[in-house]
Amino acid sequence: MIKKYIIGTLLVLTILSSNKTLAWGKKGHAYVAEIAFSYLDENTKKIVLEYLDGTSIEDAANWMDSVRSNHSYDYMKPYHYVDFERNEAVVEISGDNIIYKLDATIKELKDRKKLSKEDIKTKIEIIFHLIGDLHQPLHVGYTSDKGGNSLQVLYNDKGINLHSLWDSGIIEKKEITLEDCQKFQFSKKELRKLNKINILNWAKESRTLLDPIYNTGGNQITEEYASKNALVIESQIHKAGIRLAAVLKTVFKN
Repeated sequence: MIKKYIIGTLLVLTILSSNKTLAWGKKGHAYVAEIAFSYLDENTKKIVLEYLDGTSIEDAANWMDSVRSNHSYDYMKPYHYVDFERNEAVVEISGDNIIYKLDATIKELKDRKKLSKEDIKTKIEIIFHLIGDLHQPLHVGYTSDKGGNSLQVLYNDKGINLHSLWDSGIIEKKEITLEDCQKFQFSKKELRKLNKINILNWAKESRTLLDPIYNTGGNQITEEYASKNALVIESQIHKAGIRLAAVLKTVFKN
């Protein structure tokens, strides 16, 4: 009886903590930062690195996840996502959610004269991370299943929730590399569009990818599904990198 109780308790705790999954995993966020820097001019790179003060761009991109175990940063946990019901429109709502916080942080950095160097560094790390998060479609997911966190599936003979599958499961199993994400070539017209900064539109774009994400054909994730969606993940990471570069260039143009 005690053994059953312990197992049941652990299962409940696992489900309750499932909304704390990390977007893209450490690799994915590092790729976003590296792609962004490949699009930056030397002056903007220099300014960003000076503010990061010895922190690598890869660590900066993962900072918001690395501090999750520090309870003094618990207030940041809602910053990583925003959920709407399936038939609801995606809109910007004031408060602790990814769309509003990204918009607000970019505005604060543009008008940074009153900020300390440490505050500027933190806000750069927030931008690095949240632009990556926003391009993981389940971070603009459905309220009913907590952005896929409460939807359990089987992949590679192991149980995993749909959100975690997209955060890191497919990236790890398919061994997605930085080069895989960089292989997508965008036309000049596409690049102009990608460089237009509109956080709400980026969120809406991620939301359009949800239908095929949920088209799993059942609880068992097939290799066909994983291979097809690995390409979507690679493309989204590349787009996030381009858009992060656009934000950094705009913020630090002066």
